[in-house]
Amino acid sequence: MEASFEKTIRVHPKDLKALSVRSDFQGWLQTGGHLSAILLNTILLSQAWNSYWAIPLFLSQGILINCLYAGVHELSHNSVFKTKKLNEFFGRLFCFVLLMGRDQDKYEHYQHHRHTQDVNLDAEIVGGEPFTLASYLLYFSGLSYWPGRFKEVIRLALGQTDSWPHLSAIQFKTVHNEARLMLLGYALILLISLFMVSNVGLLYWLLPMFCTKWFHNLQNIVEHTGMPHEQDILLNTRTIKANVLMRRLLWNMPYHTAHHTYPMVPFHRLPELHAKVVEALDGRQPPTVTHFGFQRHMIRKLIKEGTSTYTGQDISAY
Repeated sequence: MEASFEKTIRVHPKDLKALSVRSDFQGWLQTGGHLSAILLNTILLSQAWNSYWAIPLFLSQGILINCLYAGVHELSHNSVFKTKKLNEFFGRLFCFVLLMGRDQDKYEHYQHHRHTQDVNLDAEIVGGEPFTLASYLLYFSGLSYWPGRFKEVIRLALGQTDSWPHLSAIQFKTVHNEARLMLLGYALILLISLFMVSNVGLLYWLLPMFCTKWFHNLQNIVEHTGMPHEQDILLNTRTIKANVLMRRLLWNMPYHTAHHTYPMVPFHRLPELHAKVVEALDGRQPPTVTHFGFQRHMIRKLIKEGTSTYTGQDISAY
């Protein structure tokens, strides 16, 4: 999944080779830690429903689940584990939880790396339509995301091809079958829930996840929004300054410029790769923002100017 962009950032091949080594131990440490956090939070939430503690635990449950997408992203690169089948297994598991197909995500993410910020070819772009303040806040909240996610899975399962021009016929057949299996799985969970008169899936999975998509959007929106489609990765991708907890939750994806420059480097080596990037830039940081700093900038821009496109020429750090 190598990006087809000019590399103005050069890391010595010997350093890059060392940084690109995958590790099952590091994969289990991150994956096991994330899943254990969800399990522990689920237990605590189950004990707290009749107290005020239920509110923060409900929110943290959804945040932990939504942040599984950072894992999906890395698993799609097959860089979390050295053992390929582990990347496949956990990638499919996480995607199922997030109501998305692993094969679809891999195909679309490949296009994203090859055509970053090209509104015609980047399959992950929100769209070419300008944001207004209202549409941006709606998108950021995540409330408009989940209906679209449901609709997408259903349309793929029905074999409607018109919305996926970036997929070849063979690729579409793969994601079509994948979507059908996903719907079968969700129907089975629904039937079991109805048979057992259980709302566990609703209370500990779906509702928290639906209510906290905004947290994942803190990362997802910032990575490229407002950046132009240029051949220089320094112009189309941002690095996000974050604390150690955020970096852990997001599988080191705040080091996004480093990731786009050398996508084969696994998540646990991205801090070191970022240091090499800064060294290659003679001590300068790549375009860098904070999660909330970007939101302040974007909202102020929308209030002042009325609209803002998803792609553009705004490459400033703020």
